[in-house]
Amino acid sequence: MSLLNDIKLLRLIRYAPVVLIVIFALGINFVVLKDNREKAQQSIDSLRDEVVDRQKDSIRQHVNLVVNEILYQQTQTRKILKEQAQQRVEEAHAIAMNIYQTNPDRSQSEITSLIAEALRPIRFFEGRGYFFIFQMDGTNVMHGLRPEIEGKSAWNSQDIRGTYILREHIQLVEQKGEAFYQWWYPKPGEDKNKEFEKVGFGKRFEPYNWMIGTGEYLSDVESDVKKKVLDWINDYGYDERGFLFVLDRNGKILSHRDDRYVGLNIADISMGARLDLNSMTYESKNEGGFLQFDIPVNYGSNQTKEKVSFVKSINKWEWIVGTGFYADDFEEYLVQKQIVLEEQNHQEFVKITSLSAVLTMLVTAMSLILSNMIASRFGKFQSRISNDFHELESAKDRMQYMALHDALTGLPNRVLLLEDISQGIELAKKNKTELAVVFVDLDDFKKVNDLYGHSSGDKLLELISRKFETILGPMDTVSRFGGDEFIFCFPELRSAEHARDIIKSIRQVFDDQFVIDGKILVTNCSIGVSMYPSDSDDAESLIRKADIVLYKSKAIHKGEVMFFNHTINEQIQYDYMVEEELRRAVYKNEISVLYQPQIDVKNEKLVSVEALARWSNERLGMVPTVKFIAVAERIGVIDEIGHFVFRRACEDILTISPNGTECIDVSINISPIQLMAQDFVGEILAIVDEVGISVNRITLEITENVLIDDVDKVTPILHHLRNLGFGISLDDFGTGYSSLSYLNNLPITEIKIDRCFVDKILVSDQSSTLIKAIIAIGASCDLQVVAEGVETKEQHVRLVSYGCNLVQGYYFDRPLPIDKLASREVGQVSA
Repeated sequence: MSLLNDIKLLRLIRYAPVVLIVIFALGINFVVLKDNREKAQQSIDSLRDEVVDRQKDSIRQHVNLVVNEILYQQTQTRKILKEQAQQRVEEAHAIAMNIYQTNPDRSQSEITSLIAEALRPIRFFEGRGYFFIFQMDGTNVMHGLRPEIEGKSAWNSQDIRGTYILREHIQLVEQKGEAFYQWWYPKPGEDKNKEFEKVGFGKRFEPYNWMIGTGEYLSDVESDVKKKVLDWINDYGYDERGFLFVLDRNGKILSHRDDRYVGLNIADISMGARLDLNSMTYESKNEGGFLQFDIPVNYGSNQTKEKVSFVKSINKWEWIVGTGFYADDFEEYLVQKQIVLEEQNHQEFVKITSLSAVLTMLVTAMSLILSNMIASRFGKFQSRISNDFHELESAKDRMQYMALHDALTGLPNRVLLLEDISQGIELAKKNKTELAVVFVDLDDFKKVNDLYGHSSGDKLLELISRKFETILGPMDTVSRFGGDEFIFCFPELRSAEHARDIIKSIRQVFDDQFVIDGKILVTNCSIGVSMYPSDSDDAESLIRKADIVLYKSKAIHKGEVMFFNHTINEQIQYDYMVEEELRRAVYKNEISVLYQPQIDVKNEKLVSVEALARWSNERLGMVPTVKFIAVAERIGVIDEIGHFVFRRACEDILTISPNGTECIDVSINISPIQLMAQDFVGEILAIVDEVGISVNRITLEITENVLIDDVDKVTPILHHLRNLGFGISLDDFGTGYSSLSYLNNLPITEIKIDRCFVDKILVSDQSSTLIKAIIAIGASCDLQVVAEGVETKEQHVRLVSYGCNLVQGYYFDRPLPIDKLASREVGQVSA
């Protein structure tokens, strides 16, 4: 029977491969045919998607390019108005001075008449601009638009907000000889109760003590800028037929390559393209979005094509800028490509089929030959197979060992560790004992690799592993958890004190020096411990809790031992709750802003305030500012909180102290992450413009750590902010190692003396000397010096004697809500 079975097996060996090869060849041919067809279709689909995506990227780039130019032009409106107003007044002043100098024999009244006749008819700002001349007592000498007020006094004229327009103008010009100014006034033909900002420039005419000036509505100049932008967009083109269009918030076409479309609504000429700025999604408003709709091929045509457009919103002007392409522009190209691909696939299939037939015959012949050879050697291999089977069993055992042990140290790995801890827990349950999971992390192990190389680091890990094995009991285990981390499992412990005694032996391993390749290495470890049953009855949970206290131990002080306990757990839960609640704090109106007065030491007047963020939560109560700011930076909500505080501070201070010569300034702390955010400058500048506060009233406080991290990146940002008019304050000055170099390279306008120096000004000669030096540095660099943390009268008197500019602290006032700050009179000091 055995012989018969061997004969059948030999026949199977001889002929079965041939049959299988033929079946396999047929199957391959079928699969290749099907695969070629699928690949051809996939290639066309992929090509179509690639072409459309490439075109989408192209039109997105063009829209973003134009939008960036528009945003830039928006920021130039005020600058353009000021430059043109100053230029025109300088021209008028030159005309007046020329008339005065070339007519020395004429009387003042005659020269006045000549100057008035020369300047009265001049128009600019698209015909809206004109000149006026006032005496310094408010009497009008010449008015290009309203000659009926000439000779009359306008000293008591007020704008719509009650500001005495001419008085402020004249005061500014008398102080500086020339000055810009702004006021709010109704526009001719508009609602008299609706106010518009007007910006002007005046210059003193010395011979007759006049002020020659002009002014213009900011909105009118902005309209001029809009028209120029629309003209530029109308001429903007790309590719062969590409152009951009501009719509207003209701879909009205403001700019189009074909002028016949201008003034029409996009909904009237397209199907499915009704655009409404108010209903657009956040993405399409800020990042732009794609739209698909049908639109006539030509103006007035009934033939339509599907068009894909990319649009982006300009929020301030309520514009929508976009461009697009016809979806079927690429179909003819794709059809030709499909024909070529199908022909190529057909040729490849013929080649593969022919090659497959030839190979099948060759393989069949070779298979017959090999089958006979195999059959003849079958007997010889039977004995070898038996030997090989034994070797496979040995290899299996070795691989199983490798799967459960660390390749470098030979210690159990994570997989075996979990099994060991789980078995230890069962043993502890059975014997009613305790179990400790000890997480060990080598301190500064990276330095060993950096200084001596990774090979030395590996040898150090092997040596430590062998020493760890010497302190194990019969039931104890140690595993390499990864990198320079080890985990011990000690079952059958009597108590936590028993665990502490065993941990001492772990730490003693590091009391000795390690000699590796002739080099003496010294290292230490930090340890985190969790216990069964007090902390958990689950292996992974015990490892996780030991890991938590390990890194909490390293954060406090390296080389320490820490046991997991409920206090640590509560702290972790508290940290999670802070993160969770902080994400919704702004929306829930939980963030408030307090203001700590800053007092001018010369006259003890309140001249500025520092804005301080506070957070009160119904679950957490008052959360320390240092705590929630650090969390906000870590979880990525600092920009949102920072913008809220910045806007609230600007609005509050402007409410209680309008712009003017006696207005209160405000200092606002800026987070390093917020300062480094993309478009930070544009965002806060937009807030300043919306609120209406003068930019030179705002000082941005930064700490030295933002400069230490990336001074090269921060420097151009600070220069940009300073050029815009913001003040830059360096907080906690003197506590860092390179504060003086920052004063030399950065546009700092103010330095703040840290409270740690002020606290010791009366008891420490060193602190007193340092404060004197800081104040002297500020004076020599023309910087304002602010001392914070002033708590007593004696500290205040000492700072005054040293020449400090501003002081703040509880001696004068605690941080105040805006209503209490408003109730204080400017200049009142509560101390």
